Amino acid sequence: MIGIWTSPIPIQDLPRSGLLALSLFAITMTSVFRVTYHADELAEILGEPYGTLILTLSATIIEVAIMVTVLTHGTDNPTFVRDTIAATVMITVGLMLGLAMFIGAFVHRQQTVNTEGALTYLGLIVPLAILVLVLPNFTDTSIGPTLALAQEVFVAIVALLRYGIFLFIQTRRHRKLFRDKSAPEPLNFEAQAKPVRPRSKPLPIYEILKHLGWLFASLLLVVLLAEEMAIVLDDFLEERNLPDQLGGLSVAVLVLAPECVACATAAYRNRLQRSINIALGSGLATLSLSVPAILLIVSGMGHTVQLGVPPREMIMILSTLWVANIALANKRTNLMQGTVLLVLFLTFGFLIVVP
Repeated sequence: MIGIWTSPIPIQDLPRSGLLALSLFAITMTSVFRVTYHADELAEILGEPYGTLILTLSATIIEVAIMVTVLTHGTDNPTFVRDTIAATVMITVGLMLGLAMFIGAFVHRQQTVNTEGALTYLGLIVPLAILVLVLPNFTDTSIGPTLALAQEVFVAIVALLRYGIFLFIQTRRHRKLFRDKSAPEPLNFEAQAKPVRPRSKPLPIYEILKHLGWLFASLLLVVLLAEEMAIVLDDFLEERNLPDQLGGLSVAVLVLAPECVACATAAYRNRLQRSINIALGSGLATLSLSVPAILLIVSGMGHTVQLGVPPREMIMILSTLWVANIALANKRTNLMQGTVLLVLFLTFGFLIVVP
């Protein structure tokens, strides 16, 4: 067991490789935060549904770019897509939602949840997670935890259709289901000192063009850096004989870091419903947009992707979704609900290192 964790790289090469990986991760993380910032600014300017589409599409492009790069770099990691998707579900439902409930309850004791909207998210995430991560273990057309081409196309179409219907419900038909019923604190501490811009007054076009330009520039930088970072990450795991699941977890953390910070900040400022929309919206976007995109791209490239998770991870994912459903079924959240979700996420991470 000791030999499994012994690094095959000479000691004198460790600082150089570690510094390169850390530098690439830091630069990519900074660029991801800039993408999220400018996308959020455009969301405030343009409103719905365009704001939501910009935020989700930006995160989807980053996630898909990294996953495709890793798949094309090496053929010995067919589970990378599966590991990234599973880690995304656990981060959004376990870490982000649990952290929001924990911080909100710790600061404000109890917070109000718009139950109908929260359960609408889970009503989409649960079946999509089962279709993508569980069903491939039980199909007969293909060998192993994979889907046949026709099954992949079917899952992609179903995911896109469900997300389209969800956007219609969220932005048009039932917008009130996703609004905060409580009296939240302002997200910006300077909001009371600054006058609110009238909605009827159109914003100068140069502000939209400025944020669009910086958004595309930051997004392009992330996509370009994704190739180098993915290669370094893949080689790092192979050279040290570390679990492949750490690669998917690292990518999911990188992509979701800005959303995680925004989720925790909103809960701290007594906007739990906004935290829920950020957390579960990110997980839903991955299952509804990233998965169809990666399935279509990978199928066109002729690669085989293993999607079905092992029984251990299957238990953790289904348990987390079940607990989240129970926690959000009540109109008020408390400290214990967030703690349980955080423990489930920590258990998921611990079992990756110590299976």
